[in-house]
Amino acid sequence: MLPYEPPGKFCIVSLGNTPDDVEERACSAVRSCFELNCEILCPEPRPEFALDVSRDQYNSLEILDWLESRFPRPDQWILGITNVDLAIPVLTFVFGEARLKGRSAVISVFRLREEFHGRPADTMVLLSRVEKEAIHEVGHMLGLTHCLDRNCVMYPSNSLAQTDVKSAKLCPGCRSNLPPWCSAEPSDPDRAGV
Repeated sequence: MLPYEPPGKFCIVSLGNTPDDVEERACSAVRSCFELNCEILCPEPRPEFALDVSRDQYNSLEILDWLESRFPRPDQWILGITNVDLAIPVLTFVFGEARLKGRSAVISVFRLREEFHGRPADTMVLLSRVEKEAIHEVGHMLGLTHCLDRNCVMYPSNSLAQTDVKSAKLCPGCRSNLPPWCSAEPSDPDRAGV
């Protein structure tokens, strides 16, 4: 199935324990930004199979492979959300990873939490970051590449500062590159709740 056709089913699944409301916030963001019907699946175990013991991190590419084998329907797209530290061989860490024009993505809350950086927990900040990362990775699934507009949600995030400063919206250029069935209005960054 090509990403230019809507998926038969878009699903979010937690991989291990995740903070409250994370899956709901990601689902709401994807629904609002891309007009995708979103379903939250029963949690799966923590992805211990992807642990790189030498780095004490989890290989996000192995998690994408696992998601595609665990949920093999070609018309089912899947976003995994986990609480483990993700990395790929060429980067120290990643907040998330997606198959460009593919059907799988994963994001991690590990480095999105304020506590990781020695600050008090802040649920609203965490949920805002999860929202941006979910939209960003699903954007890649829909064929969007990184954007040069620092305010666009498709701008790459190599640090939390970059994540926090950008909006949860697509810039007009990125929105114009979406498949035609993604016709939702830009999301409202001031909306409250999930």
